Amino acid sequence: MPLFEELRDSPSRLFQWPDDQKNRRQRIFTAGKILFHQGSKPDQIYEVVTGTLKLSRVTENGGHIILGFPTSGAIIGLGNLKEYQYTAETLTPAKLLSTRHLVFQKDVLQNMSSGKKLMQWIDWQEDIALSHISVLAMHHPVSRIAAFLLKFVQQQGAHGDPVEIQLPMTQRDIAGYLAIAPETYSRIMKKLRENGILRSKGHGRNGNQIEIMDMGRLARFADGETFSVTSGDQSK
Repeated sequence: MPLFEELRDSPSRLFQWPDDQKNRRQRIFTAGKILFHQGSKPDQIYEVVTGTLKLSRVTENGGHIILGFPTSGAIIGLGNLKEYQYTAETLTPAKLLSTRHLVFQKDVLQNMSSGKKLMQWIDWQEDIALSHISVLAMHHPVSRIAAFLLKFVQQQGAHGDPVEIQLPMTQRDIAGYLAIAPETYSRIMKKLRENGILRSKGHGRNGNQIEIMDMGRLARFADGETFSVTSGDQSK
């Protein structure tokens, strides 16, 4: 649900911006670009048009957690007026739309349609958070990994069986997001390959390419079916 979809050359766009300012809002970023750091003062709000980002946060005790990997349609940097609550980084080349925090705040106060759009975005954010919580509530790491892979199939709009997806994040980042040990993630992915459910196709332009050979079996793993792993394979 793109927050700024009505800004795109529509005669009834959400914000009535001067054309020169509107044209400056579309920006292209290379992979590995930090959009903003946790704790810095909010300046820009971003909508992801294409590409994948990584959101991370440093906890009070110095721990590092992965919050998510937003893709097309996600809104980044909206939610706190005092400081950014996380660090946002591009994992792949990305096209983003941006607007200044102050401009957006002013328009929300003056434009009812903007307020309605903001409420829709809040609902969407809640759905994303509940989806992550649901994955973390899965007892077995096999189910977490299967659900994560299926989510990326959905996000990338892939179809068929087999189906190919690209994972631009590192194994350690995925393991951190799923709250499992990196070694556990590696062993389970190996098991999935050995069982003919996945096939690695090497490193592509935008990350590791994986072919899912058996979507039905992967879905059953997400629903709770599992295979045995060694006794040392435990979630965090």
